[in-house]
Amino acid sequence: MHYARIASKLREQIIKFSGELSAGWSKVVRRFLAELIYGIQARQSVRLTEIARALGEKIALKKTHYRLCRQLGREELGERVLDRLSQMAAQSVEKRTLLIIDLSDIRKKYARSMEHLAWVRDGSEKTLANGYWTISVLGAEVEKSSLVPLYGALYSQKSPDFLSENIEIRRAIGKVSQATEYDGDSDGCGLFCDGLPGI
Repeated sequence: MHYARIASKLREQIIKFSGELSAGWSKVVRRFLAELIYGIQARQSVRLTEIARALGEKIALKKTHYRLCRQLGREELGERVLDRLSQMAAQSVEKRTLLIIDLSDIRKKYARSMEHLAWVRDGSEKTLANGYWTISVLGAEVEKSSLVPLYGALYSQKSPDFLSENIEIRRAIGKVSQATEYDGDSDGCGLFCDGLPGI
């Protein structure tokens, strides 16, 4: 009974969050995002096969996987979700909130055919490996331990759209500035830029 209550409460929270995230979008997209969030939570995985299993639809797993894959391919879906997440998270940002850029990497040790795989420096093992670079912007309060994720993206120098790391950093700053309605008149910009070469 206790497990059932937890599961029910989790589903309610997911429905509420996905509803805010997809406000104003079509019914099909709203359903897809709710399923995606539920599947990730239920299986603790971002693999579409695992998410499809979590949904437990009365059709072949392959068909559920195909439907999810097709929805993920929607043009500008990722950009719209990222913008909306930034807007939602920006509500927690106050005047004295520190906005911190974190540059890191994701190593894909066993990947061979993933799109635009490139060399990255694995910070943990101090070696070169296949993977992607990542960039995140986090909001942090001086007297609190919690962090608010405001922006997150991965990129590859092998992508045809890639221009430079500095442009990726500037894009992150621009997105967060827009979401938090930063007007450029305070000294807060230093919180974005300290320690980043070329900015």
